Amino acid sequence: MSISNIPDPVKFILWAKAAGRCQYEGCPKILYLEDFTKAEFNQAYTAHIIADVPTGPRGDAVLSKKLKKDISNLMLLCDAHHRLIDKVDIAGHPVERLCEMKQRHEKRMELLTAIQESKRSHVLMYGANIGKHETPLTKSEAHLAMIPERYPAEANPLELGMKASSLEDRNEIFWKVEEEHLQTRFQQRVSPLKGTHEVQHFSVFAMAPQPLLIRLGTLLSDLYPADVYQRHREPATWKWQDKADVEDFELIEPTDKSGIPALVFALSATINDDRITTALENKASIWKVMVSKPGNNFLRKKDLLEKFRMRTRHLLNEIKAHHGEYANIHVFPAMPVSTAIEFGRVWMPKADLPLIIYDQNSGTGGFTKAIEIKNK
Repeated sequence: MSISNIPDPVKFILWAKAAGRCQYEGCPKILYLEDFTKAEFNQAYTAHIIADVPTGPRGDAVLSKKLKKDISNLMLLCDAHHRLIDKVDIAGHPVERLCEMKQRHEKRMELLTAIQESKRSHVLMYGANIGKHETPLTKSEAHLAMIPERYPAEANPLELGMKASSLEDRNEIFWKVEEEHLQTRFQQRVSPLKGTHEVQHFSVFAMAPQPLLIRLGTLLSDLYPADVYQRHREPATWKWQDKADVEDFELIEPTDKSGIPALVFALSATINDDRITTALENKASIWKVMVSKPGNNFLRKKDLLEKFRMRTRHLLNEIKAHHGEYANIHVFPAMPVSTAIEFGRVWMPKADLPLIIYDQNSGTGGFTKAIEIKNK
């Protein structure tokens, strides 16, 4: 334990640099607020990285005396982590590790407290069961993906998903229940912010069956300024990457445009035409969006998602021009989550044809109708 009397000005600066939180990595503890009663009082310890005496933890014959009141050698810690580094596990906390913790924490606090109003964004999270699997979404991963381009407007996200649902997407009632719940939650939590809250931007993180993601996109539309994020598998993050194997999308038009318009997104997997003609009883005119290397991890760069928006917007116009104003577009998606949402966002209810969205499910034997989205 420290035997030095740290000057108050040094303590004040340390508190400011730490933003009143424990500087041990991964510890979010607020050091002026008691967890249960919420009483406000000082719970912080001013800990030395290099002990203020040579015989103390990480002590040094020369540096202990020289740095005993130097802020670069001081950390703000909670009781548990103060005891951990000075008594329980001294060997596991060398000088280099503690210095790195301090520097990373102070740099992060500096970034967060320098947020410009224009860079704040509402974190919108939506999850629904995919088959028998729940879709875990964490606000910590979302926050890491946003920073430093955007910063969370509030501590907690706007969550739209249904908690602990026992329904699976092979059940017909699943789509009705989930769509109604999504619309209701959107109207309750997102719509009231439009034009009234000081922050008008949204950062969207979603993992759900693709018809529901498209529906979420239509609710957002382009009326809500938003950044849509993609969950990557390697590395496992929502943060956009610098490199990608795919540079653009390929659009394939049908030679015979007299049939029922089918829009196929063969992006995360290939979709053979016979699966579409089976679903539409051999009456389909298939419009297809493809990439050179379909798969789950090709969409790694943000600018590729922007290209998808432009290509899809053009394609919706082309389909309407060839099939007329009274047709429905039958949508067969195998696509990354971000493209499903952005497809919904670029669709315009007053200008585009209605959508009938299908879902591929082995439990139902192929593509089956999931959600219909009507125009106005």
